[in-house]
Amino acid sequence: MAKLQTLLFLLILGISCNVVDRIEQSSEDKLKYNNRTIRSLQAELKSDTRRAIRQLDTREALEKANQFYNAEIYDKAYYYYDYVNSKKPLDKEVAYRLGVTALAVRDYKKAQENLRFYIGKKDHEEARYHYAISLMHIGEYERAIQQFDRYIKEYTNADKTRFHLAKRYRDGATFAANPRVSSFSVDRLFTNVNSGYTETGPTAAQGNQLIFTHFDKNAKSSIRSVPLGGIDEPTVLSDDINKPDFINKDPMVSADGSTMYFTRCYYGELPECSIYFGNLQIDGSVENIRKLNEGVNLPGFSSMHPSVTRNEFGQEILYFASDRPGGYGGLDLWFSIRLLNGNFTRAYNCGTRLNSDYDEVTPYFDNEEGVLYFSSNHPETMGGFDVYKAKGEKKYWSKTLSVGVPINSGADDYYFRLQPDTDGFLVSNRNGAPFAEYNNCCDDIYTVKNRE
Repeated sequence: MAKLQTLLFLLILGISCNVVDRIEQSSEDKLKYNNRTIRSLQAELKSDTRRAIRQLDTREALEKANQFYNAEIYDKAYYYYDYVNSKKPLDKEVAYRLGVTALAVRDYKKAQENLRFYIGKKDHEEARYHYAISLMHIGEYERAIQQFDRYIKEYTNADKTRFHLAKRYRDGATFAANPRVSSFSVDRLFTNVNSGYTETGPTAAQGNQLIFTHFDKNAKSSIRSVPLGGIDEPTVLSDDINKPDFINKDPMVSADGSTMYFTRCYYGELPECSIYFGNLQIDGSVENIRKLNEGVNLPGFSSMHPSVTRNEFGQEILYFASDRPGGYGGLDLWFSIRLLNGNFTRAYNCGTRLNSDYDEVTPYFDNEEGVLYFSSNHPETMGGFDVYKAKGEKKYWSKTLSVGVPINSGADDYYFRLQPDTDGFLVSNRNGAPFAEYNNCCDDIYTVKNRE
């Protein structure tokens, strides 16, 4: 179940409305990953939730909610508890669990509204912990620090997992209260690109084109193209790219504009994502699409978020995220080198300077600076995923630094990409966008300018 959850978690990274929270420890004394990220991430979820749940009676819905909750599949449990709570608003346990699971779908307001009544209650000692996390997500860092301090002081459980996690989250809130300020400015992209649902994976192509991924209200994905700065409606790329019954996402155009890499995910009993590439034509079509070899796409595991660069020796290096064995957490950053025959070498882990016991995703290598940008959701962030940077290449990196505000926020921030001739890009579910469901439900694309 842990692997299934981790894959679903970033199956759509940047998708429509959720986030992750690592909670307990397994019998091997390793952190379990209870995915809360970037929602629309389960095509299945949208089809079997709201409409289908309304067909159930309250008892049946509560049974399903408890099954998912006990299995730590909080994103699904949320929709069932939300329905049950609308029918039985005075059920205290339902309301509490609704608050906990609301964090898994990034409904921070509902999390706070439900959890605050249980702070200090004898049978709900963990309410303060979850409540403090929800405060971080809305930028209430001083209050979050107070709640974490109280939780740590009153902690009595023999299992110290949550105790240590709370200390790490408190460190993140302490940093966030006085964050590093970057030289970048951030603005939401035009409404002909962003919708009320999810837009993600932005990359610039020749002819001032933006290629990105859109997820609709049913979590169906499509890679699209649109001229930057105009009012034209985006064009959906052909079925060669947007293969039906798959999740197609994460487009990335090479620096010379000749190749487009992207992720394609099979959504079955065990979801699996692989990286593909093809020749990008002047008219925006992509030809000769093929799957990268098994050095990158290890069977039985997922590879996603491709980013390609060329170093000073002419080596083409692919950086990507994967859950394959040999990593340090859920998703790690890996690299592979392209050989003269066109194949890529076996993948190598980028090391502990970049990777943590949580998830590292959406790498982007800036050749001009010699810097890798990526996002991580370890507890020391400002809340959710934050963007970090490190100088170096392959497995040799400088100390990792937070990019700071306004790039990072209490929400999820990822897909940070600088472009040589245009504005850079960022994807976030931060406040201020007209989302279709609730604040912070979904991801939008933002432009990034360097003010220096």
